[in-house]
Amino acid sequence: MEINLVEEQFNNLDGATLRIMYDENQNLNLLELEPEKSGDPVSVWVDEELKNRMLEALTIIKLNDLDTKLYETLKGVLQKYDYNLIETLAAAKDNIDFMILWMYSENKSLIVQKLVNWAVEQEGNNEI
Repeated sequence: MEINLVEEQFNNLDGATLRIMYDENQNLNLLELEPEKSGDPVSVWVDEELKNRMLEALTIIKLNDLDTKLYETLKGVLQKYDYNLIETLAAAKDNIDFMILWMYSENKSLIVQKLVNWAVEQEGNNEI
C-alpha cells in the first residue's frame, strides 16, 4: 500500500510517499518513508497495532459521526459476506436506507480504505 503525504505533515520535506509492506514470516509491517524530492528513504519494522496508529495519525481527514455509522454498518455486512468487499458494497447499495446516508457522505474513499484495512487485519487474525 502507498500513501502520499503532504508537505505540512513533515519538517524539512516537500512531501513524501509512505509504503507499507508486510512480512508474514516475522508478522511485522515495514513502513518506508521516501522523500518526494531528495534524501534517502527511512524504514522501520512495526507491529499491526503501531502501524494502524501511525496511519490514523497521518490521515488528515477524520470520519465524522455519519461516516463512522456507515463504516460500522459496512464492517457488519463485510463479516456477513466473508470479507468479500465487492459483495458487501453490492449488498449495501441495494439497501435504500444505507444509500440515502451514503449519498451525504463526503468521505466515501476514506471509509472504503479503512474498511479494506480492517478486513485485511481481520482475515490475518482469523488465520492465527
